[in-house]
Amino acid sequence: MKRSKKIITRAIKSLLKYFFLDSLYPSFVFLKTKKNFKAKNNQPKQFTKFSTNLDKINKYEYKCTSQNNEDGIIEYIFTKIPNNKYFVEIGFGYNEFNSLNLIKNGWNGKLIDINKDEIIALKKNLVYFYPNSKINFINKKITKKNINETVFSDFSNKIIDFFSIDIDGNDYWVLKEMNLSNISVICCEFNPWIKNEKIVMRYDENFKFVDNGIYGSSLLGYTELLKTKGFSLIAVDSSGTNAFFINHNFKDKFEILSPITSYKFAGRFYSSSKKKEIFENVRNNLDKFIKI
Repeated sequence: MKRSKKIITRAIKSLLKYFFLDSLYPSFVFLKTKKNFKAKNNQPKQFTKFSTNLDKINKYEYKCTSQNNEDGIIEYIFTKIPNNKYFVEIGFGYNEFNSLNLIKNGWNGKLIDINKDEIIALKKNLVYFYPNSKINFINKKITKKNINETVFSDFSNKIIDFFSIDIDGNDYWVLKEMNLSNISVICCEFNPWIKNEKIVMRYDENFKFVDNGIYGSSLLGYTELLKTKGFSLIAVDSSGTNAFFINHNFKDKFEILSPITSYKFAGRFYSSSKKKEIFENVRNNLDKFIKI
C-alpha cells in the first residue's frame, strides 16, 4: 500500500510540474515540505563536536538549521564584527543551509541554486513561516564566467556580510574569479580527503559531483587563494566540512589559523572501509587535480 501511494504521489507531482509549474505545483511542493521545514526550524540546538582537534572558536559551535555546526560559528563571528544583516548563499537545501538561521533572525539576502525544486520549496516555506523576510532567489548554474554578474546584479547593499558557497566542485575557480572586496565573511566547503597539499580539481563546467574524493579544493588551497584576496582563515568546523575566512579589515578581532594545524576530518557519515576506499581513490587519481 505504501509503495502504491508513493507511485501515485510521484505521478501527481510529475503531472503538476509539467502542466502547472507556476500555479498548482508550488502549492503541492509546499504541502510536501512544510512539515519537514517546520521540524528543522524548531529543533533544539545540537552541540556535539565531531573532532578532537579543536580551536578556540570551535567551542561556539552548534547546529540548528545548518548541515553541521556552522550555525554557532556564524553567530559568534557576527557578535564580533559590524553587519547590515545581508547574505548571499550559493547552493542549498530547502530546510538545511548556512543562512537559514540568519533568516530566522531577521537577515535578508540572495539565494542561488541550480535546483528549481529546492527554490520552490524554500520560497513557499519562507513566505509562510517568515513572511517579513526579503530574499531574492536565482535559479542558475554558477560558473566562473557568470559569478560576478549573478551575485552583484541588482545589488543595492554596499557590503555582503556573509557569503557562502557550496556547488560541489568548481568552488575554487568561482572564488578566484570573484570580486571579493565588499564581502566580510566567506564560508566554503573544502575537500577533507586532501591534507596539507595545495591542489584543486581541474575546472569543468560540466562537472557532476560524485562522492569519491575527486572534487573541489584542499583547505590549504583555499587559504592560499583567499589570502591573495585579502582574507584569513579563522575557523574550520569540527566536522571537517566548511572553512570560514574573514576580511583583513576585521582580522585583529579573531585568532588567525593555520590550514595545516587546524585541518579537521571527521567523516562521520562514512564507515571505516568507505573512508579507506575514498582516500585510496584520491591517491590513485592525483592526476585529476592540479597544483596551485
